[in-house]
Amino acid sequence: MNTILEKFILNNSRSSTTIIDGNEYIYFGGTSYYELHRNDEVINSAINSLKKFGLSTSSSRSSFGNHQLIIDLEKEASDFFEVQDSVYLSSGFLSASTLIYYLNEKNSFDVIFIDEHSHYSGQLASKISSNKVIKFNHLDYNDLEEKIVEYSDSQKLKPLIITDGIFPIYGNIAPIDKYHDIAKKYNAIVYLDDSHGIGILGEKGKGTLEHFKIDNQNIFFSGTFSKAFGGYGGIIPINNNISNEIKNSSIVNGATPVPIPAISASLKGLQIFMNNPELKNKLWENAKYLKSKISELGIEVKINHVPIVAWNMKSKKELTKIQDYLIENKIILQSSNYIGAGENGVLRIVVFSTHTKEQIDYLIYTLKKII
Repeated sequence: MNTILEKFILNNSRSSTTIIDGNEYIYFGGTSYYELHRNDEVINSAINSLKKFGLSTSSSRSSFGNHQLIIDLEKEASDFFEVQDSVYLSSGFLSASTLIYYLNEKNSFDVIFIDEHSHYSGQLASKISSNKVIKFNHLDYNDLEEKIVEYSDSQKLKPLIITDGIFPIYGNIAPIDKYHDIAKKYNAIVYLDDSHGIGILGEKGKGTLEHFKIDNQNIFFSGTFSKAFGGYGGIIPINNNISNEIKNSSIVNGATPVPIPAISASLKGLQIFMNNPELKNKLWENAKYLKSKISELGIEVKINHVPIVAWNMKSKKELTKIQDYLIENKIILQSSNYIGAGENGVLRIVVFSTHTKEQIDYLIYTLKKII
């Protein structure tokens, strides 16, 4: 056995690993940044709720489905994000459609400007809004402003700007501060999909808005519990009095709420995150350590605390060769053809707060041998 791998197996627990076909691998994939999805408290919370309340309310929130756990979770989320209220719904993916549908019904915008690499949920919500949709260059606030002037300002249209907070392939952070300035200048509103940002960015982990230290005036954002918080379902924090209208909208109220065990797990995961700031500190430390080591291999990367690294290869064959070599050496990471990954796709590493320095070092050691 490789002596470095042998040393790793002897000295480390099963954290940040996965089992495939009976074999254990070090796991650098997925989006459970704190591995709260398999935290004992989170799991026990789900089990106890299942035994006490059953699987589901089997009813919409407007009738008998507004379970106390939903109310508790929305209250906890509102306190965390420091807003007046929050809307919890059955998936993070639906958050964009829910919010944009509501804003469209209120005639809050006439035309949509969306980052070309925005998540599928934002792109789908744009299509079903029946408004004109204009894509602007990825992260390019100058291109955004030019297109607003060309298509919107001259026609006195009300723009809606759609973007991710952290884009999931390269971990790029959207320049929300610039978009915020543009929105104020052209009487626009912004929708921010912050599913990868909440729990990661900002001093308290409240997301992209906290990272840039700007308020959410004219900015609506949503996230998910299925990444940083180890639970399930979408969340729309609202800092005005429209939350009840959104809760009674057809998308939210027309569906049975999230299964009770997942609600309980989401609440517990959020509480654990809020009460343990060392989790985020460790994640930031691991992200910067990984990126500094990756840069030493000649791979271009921004050294910051976003726990995502990705890079292109000259060919799909070369990418597959590296991934297969890593698998042979008991390491799993993702190859992706997601939006923005390019023709050949990318190799993508996600580091967790639970990864040890030895695990990261072994990844770098193995990459160095093949690259």
